[in-house]
Amino acid sequence: MEKISMNDIRRKNYSDVYRLIYRERRISKSKIASALEMSLPTVTQHLSALEEEGLIEKQGQMASGIGRKAAAYSIRPEARVAVGVEVLPRQAAAVAIDLYGTVIAKKERLLTFSQEDAYFQSLAGLIREALHDAGVSDGAVLGAGIGMQGLVTENGREMLYGKILGCTGLTVKPLEEQLPFPIRFVHDAECAAELERWRHPELADAVYLSLGEHLGGAMISDGKIQRGRTGRTGTFEHMTLVEGGRQCYCGKLGCMERYCSADALLRDGETLADFFALLRKGDGKYRERWTEYLSWLAMALNNIHMVMDSVIVLGGHVAPYLLQDDLDRLFAVIQERTAFPESENFLRLGVQEDDIIATGAAIPFVCSFLGAV
Repeated sequence: MEKISMNDIRRKNYSDVYRLIYRERRISKSKIASALEMSLPTVTQHLSALEEEGLIEKQGQMASGIGRKAAAYSIRPEARVAVGVEVLPRQAAAVAIDLYGTVIAKKERLLTFSQEDAYFQSLAGLIREALHDAGVSDGAVLGAGIGMQGLVTENGREMLYGKILGCTGLTVKPLEEQLPFPIRFVHDAECAAELERWRHPELADAVYLSLGEHLGGAMISDGKIQRGRTGRTGTFEHMTLVEGGRQCYCGKLGCMERYCSADALLRDGETLADFFALLRKGDGKYRERWTEYLSWLAMALNNIHMVMDSVIVLGGHVAPYLLQDDLDRLFAVIQERTAFPESENFLRLGVQEDDIIATGAAIPFVCSFLGAV
């Protein structure tokens, strides 16, 4: 039987105190002692240590109808910060988030992707600008997650597949040479799923499908992103939807990407705003295109739901334009197609906020810190 030392106990108590304050946002010393069944001297010792390390602070007093008001303890959300970056072919955006996942600074720039040193110098400069605006020193930075259009290795150090950006085989080394904290690549669809999981922790099992310019997906199982044996779990975009169909950027024919992405919905020079404005006005041609799109999407979603019988979260660029009527209509088409009709609509819209990919790329660093503190 493994022995548990006094140091192990102290460390656990220290962590328990911090995590309780984190969950409660504001709490008194006596409430901590009661909730964790610790003595007041023990709690006082850990509070002093956490204050010395700059992780918590006294923040006013707790409300009280009688007697002396107790000091309220809160964590310092900006005591540690994580960086997230979204890399696109012609631009990049960097955000700094605090320990509650709140964006506290953002910088974006037109920046054409390349594998030249000058590009990584510019990207590192963008990250530094965001940290400067957040007023954060390097020592407080947990790491930087780089949201990429492609698949990455399990350790996040190399691009396994990056046809959109032409970056297969790229490693984090060029950025590591510019920045003094950990760097990880993250598949962009997994970034979005990470943020979805963070904002909705009750979402233990779900499929996330990003209806972006390019399609992307991720699977959440038991509250965690599932990557699979080779990191390809959730790559629904390359499932064959039509044998011998439209050509995909991967080189194959009939991929779901070519029927269900935002790019598949639009025509040359058209924007999603243009499309949905005319659709909502009742333009017949746009209604026909929308019906066709929903038909393909319903086929794909039914196939996915047959594999993973769970909630399907729809995100990406198309999602903000979707109405509940669209979800109901899409579900009705799925019901007509499926062998197992359901009474309850399992489709839901994903988080609607700015910088989903960049914020989601930073979230794993915060999760790691909270798990190790």
